[in-house]
Amino acid sequence: MDVLTDEPTLQVPHDSVRRCQIADAAATYVDRERLEPPLTAEELAAHARCLGAALAACDDELPFVALLLNNMLWREVIAGIPFDRRLLLLPQCLAHAEVCRADRDGLGLLCAQCGACAIGALQAEADRLGYVTLIAEGTTVVSKLLMSGKVDAVIGVGCMESLRRIFPVMNTHAIPGQGIPLLTDGCVRTTLDIDWALESIRIRKAEAKNGATDLDAVAAVVRQWFEPESLAALMGRPETEAQRVGQAWLATGGKRWRPLLTAAVYEAAGGDIERIKAAAVAVECFHKASLVHDDIEDGDVERYGEPTVHAQVGVPAAINVGDYLIGEGYRLLASSEFDGAVRAEMLLAAANGHRELCLGQGEELAFCRKPAPVTEAEVLRIYAQKTAAAFEVAVQVSATAAGVGAETRALLSAFSQAVGTAYQIQDDIADFHSVRGRAADMLAMRPTLFLAAACTSEHPAVREALKAVWQGDAAGRERLIDAITEAGLRTRVDLLYAHYKHETTRVLSDIPHSGLKRLLRRIMKRMLR
Repeated sequence: MDVLTDEPTLQVPHDSVRRCQIADAAATYVDRERLEPPLTAEELAAHARCLGAALAACDDELPFVALLLNNMLWREVIAGIPFDRRLLLLPQCLAHAEVCRADRDGLGLLCAQCGACAIGALQAEADRLGYVTLIAEGTTVVSKLLMSGKVDAVIGVGCMESLRRIFPVMNTHAIPGQGIPLLTDGCVRTTLDIDWALESIRIRKAEAKNGATDLDAVAAVVRQWFEPESLAALMGRPETEAQRVGQAWLATGGKRWRPLLTAAVYEAAGGDIERIKAAAVAVECFHKASLVHDDIEDGDVERYGEPTVHAQVGVPAAINVGDYLIGEGYRLLASSEFDGAVRAEMLLAAANGHRELCLGQGEELAFCRKPAPVTEAEVLRIYAQKTAAAFEVAVQVSATAAGVGAETRALLSAFSQAVGTAYQIQDDIADFHSVRGRAADMLAMRPTLFLAAACTSEHPAVREALKAVWQGDAAGRERLIDAITEAGLRTRVDLLYAHYKHETTRVLSDIPHSGLKRLLRRIMKRMLR
């Protein structure tokens, strides 16, 4: 609901007939345009202007038009969410201060149910249905509730200004929400259409349209898949060294973004999560194999705060462990519980990703062998091959298994490319900012966007340090890090990061499935800090 910030005034039409006219028009517009939530603030603003023009709405009415469009977008989704997973947010200004007997605590007002204002009736109905009810002002408490994962939808009552502040928080977390605006403002003896509010609170149906996956619940299931006993049941009891080391490595560390994506996308697309278990573990097999080989090629001796596989068992044995995991990954996909044509598509997606990873790693190794000036385009291509391709495998394997259409799969591919590139740039930034005291990418002269920015810089200190670097002066690398900071080149990398984050959001907007959109937006928010 950021759209509300763009308007000079925030008013609600006083005429109930006009309010109903806008509500009916918003419902018709959403159906006609086949809009699927969530929309970005820019998209919502654009649609509000289109609908406002058709209604001959004045500028003062556009925020209200946007609010009702948002409400209609989420109406069916919220109807399918259990009452005990919803939050009712009420403003303290509904209370009549002269007679209110309510106490207050750190969260907000504790209604005494005296009947002097609408708060008591609304809270009583919400309590009867099982809502979490909060009578408070501000966004801090709401933000904490949304981040806790205990709330799947919000019904918010408030003035247009307060709704303008709350709804961007909800949009950030892809939480469905409806706003019921106060009819009078000023924070004293405010009023609202109580029938409208009660109707919104009571809306319920058995099934949600394109319901959203509970990301935390899926993450918990995925973590269980990588317990040693679970891996042994799927991959066989470890009897050889390669099996013991490989399965132990699978069970070790990492955020498990890739198998989480596989499992969550499959469930959001309507599949039974247990059916995709073997494929999700296969996806992680490919990733963990690449880390084994990558650590050998880069000479890294520590990962997750522990010795790398080759530091534990030696290079030859570690190479073999990586190869074992790759073989297990393909075996798990080939033997998964899907028909032959689907398995073939899944295997092809994995093989394409494997190929791209090797090509990208090959380019990086060639650079490290003979460092030379590098462009942003060259670095970004390596990122797309090494990092984004792995995310694409995770998404495409599950989308294929779930029977997702070709158009949506193409959008999922674009999403994977954008989020994978942003994720790698984020890692670049973290690596650069923590460069002192470890063998960071810049010190190891791996191709990064910071180095690419330096190669096009005319800053004297950067040019001097680069000259020393190309001549093989190790101390020049330290000077180059300082020069990059001095020249302000980090800003360029930050801008590229922001661009790919925006591109991720833009691609998600076109996915014609609200459950997938919400899921991927939530994952994106967790991945990209």
